[in-house]
Formats: sequence, structure tokens, C-alpha cells
Amino acid sequence: MLSLVRSQEKSFSLSFVTHTQNLSVVPSWESLRELFPATRQSVYLNTASYAPGAAPVLAEVQAGLEQWSLGTASWKHWEARAEEARGLFARLLGCASQQVALQSSFSAAAGQVAECLPAPGHGARANIVVGADEFRSNLFSWMGQERRGFGIRMVPFRDGRILAEDLLAAVDQETVLVAVSHVQSANGYRVDLERLTQGLAGKPARLFVDATQSLGALRVPLDGVDFLACTAYKWLLSPRGSAFLYVASEHLDSLYPLQPSWKTPDDPHAEYYGGPYEPARRASKLDASLAWPIWLGTARALELLLEVGLARIEEHNLELARCFAEGLREIGLAPLFEGGEMSPIMALKLPDPPAVQARLAGEGIVAAVRADYLRPSFHLYNNQEDVQRLLEVLKG
Repeated sequence: MLSLVRSQEKSFSLSFVTHTQNLSVVPSWESLRELFPATRQSVYLNTASYAPGAAPVLAEVQAGLEQWSLGTASWKHWEARAEEARGLFARLLGCASQQVALQSSFSAAAGQVAECLPAPGHGARANIVVGADEFRSNLFSWMGQERRGFGIRMVPFRDGRILAEDLLAAVDQETVLVAVSHVQSANGYRVDLERLTQGLAGKPARLFVDATQSLGALRVPLDGVDFLACTAYKWLLSPRGSAFLYVASEHLDSLYPLQPSWKTPDDPHAEYYGGPYEPARRASKLDASLAWPIWLGTARALELLLEVGLARIEEHNLELARCFAEGLREIGLAPLFEGGEMSPIMALKLPDPPAVQARLAGEGIVAAVRADYLRPSFHLYNNQEDVQRLLEVLKG
């Protein structure tokens, strides 16, 4: 059975590679959909929880595991593949690879930034501004800094929204950092990052952005962002266990490795024993020790996204979201957000979301419930038929 699965995965992967070798040919959404076996099992609308594995991603991970089992693997090749992932992520985000650190999780990346904030002196009133209903991984890292003397300013949400103007109203000259999710996990609300960065211009507060629920599905405006963290197992199509931290160049010297290792120096392979302790001047000094097979999949997943093109993916995903919103209105329901507030994560206020979720599951539709919302989400492997299937069941 395993050999049959591997054969199918290699077939899908080779078909896609052959299709994309001719750069004048843009891969169709149908050919991309074929790379995801989950689409043949269900209507998968749960990328905001995790993305199903793509055949070429799974094939590379399995090849690495097979080499490991036979003792023929090269750990240096695995490290090199992770280094390639750093560059691929930088291309996707639109920054230099020297500004990207390889992390094991979003929480590790956020904690790296949080613990390096200079502690307030005696009598100081330094504070951190964050939305009160942020996803806890982008909340607890900052709340935990109260023990170091920081004040935590919790900004209330309004109807599921954390508004840029509300965050800015909480900022003063003692604010050292503002933390926000570009897209909210619970309901898909998209924060106006450009409004936020414009309002912070010239102020001492730095901006930390959680891009976990946006990058890979949407483009993320980077101008004015000081730190950005993103886990890879959702919209970046990776296995779980890899994440990234972006650090603006002017802040690289202010961050020190919380878990220094053999990878901390500028050239980790120059010497594995003894001193001196000389961290690199690049974000790589913050790298975690890597779970190698996961990073094989991460590199291949990022290649896949870049082969398709992020602008094209964004257009596709938002078009599905708009079609779903229009269909909702036709059956007497309303989308939670419209226009620039909308993302590929949709949310519905329903009387009994878990009951609706169970009904959907019975019809082969996978969607999540979060914070009393039914939360379907659309990515590059979804299509208009998926939207219509969901609408038909909701209408019923």
C-alpha cells in the first residue's frame, strides 16, 4: 500500500514539474488541485487550522525519511535544504534572507522578540500594546513580560475587529511594542497594516506582526514592520514544526540568541568545538536546531507557492471568498466582513455552529468552529464547486 501511495505522489510531482518547466505555461488551478489528495476525499475548507499535504511535499519528506532509515542521508544536505527554505521565504515575503531566522514555532519566534525587549528601569512605565482577543500565541508572549516590569495595554475588539485606530490610541511615548495579527484566526478579519504603520511612523514603538493566517494566502505589506513571525503549516503548506522570524535590519543587533547553539556563529560549519562565542550579525544567529525532515517539506512547499505566484494565489483566494459572500446573501445570510476587511478566512454567526459543523462533516465538508463562528477558509486547492457545495448545505 505504501509503495502505491509513493508511486502516486511521484506521479503527481513529476507531472507538475514537467508542466512548470516551461515558464511560459502557467499551471492551471485544476493541475494544482490534483497535487492535493485531500481534495479527492472531501471539500477541505480548513486551511486556517492546517493545510493538507501536497504530493510533492510529502514525496520529499518521505524520500528523506527513507534515506534516514537506510543510513544514506546527509545531514549537511538537510541543513542546506533548510537554508534554501530561508531564501524562499525571503522571496515570498519580499525581504533579504539575512533578515530571516529559522524557528520551530510561532511561539518560539514571538518569545525570541519578547525576551529581548530591554527591561524597564526602576520607575519606568514602558508598555506593550496588544489586542485583548488575539490568538493566545500572539498574546501570552507579551502578557508574560509583566514579570519584567512591562505594562500590558489590552485593546478591546469591536464586533470581532481589532482596529488600527484603537491600537494607535493606546500608544504613547512609553510604548515599546505593538503586536497584532495581520489576519485574525477566529474570524478572518484583516487588519489595516498600512494605516497602523503610518500611525506609528516617528514613534518609538516597534511593530510585531503575526502573519500566520495571511502569508501564503495573501501578500503582506512589510514597510514599517519591525518584526514578523509566521508558522508554516497553514497557508505555507508545510508539515508542522517549522516557522520563520523576520527582523528589520536596524533591529538585528538588539536581538540576542535565547538558545545559542553550534549554529549561532556566522559560519556554523567552520568549527564545531570550543570558542569563541561570536554570534553572526545576521538573523541566522537566532536559528533553532532544526527537525530536518520537516524542513525538507517546508522548502518544497515554498517552492510550490513561488511556482504558482503569491499575487495569483491571493486573487484566487479572495475571489472564492467574494463568491461565497455573494452566495450567503442570496440565501439570507451575511458575511462578517466585506471589502478590505475580508480575507480567505470567512466567519458566520450561526445559532449552533458545532451542529452546523457536524452537518457539514456528514456531507464531506471540513470546516472549523472558532469563537462561536463557523470558519471555512479557502486556499489554492479550492474551487468554485467547493464554494457551491458549502452554500448548498448551508441553505439546507
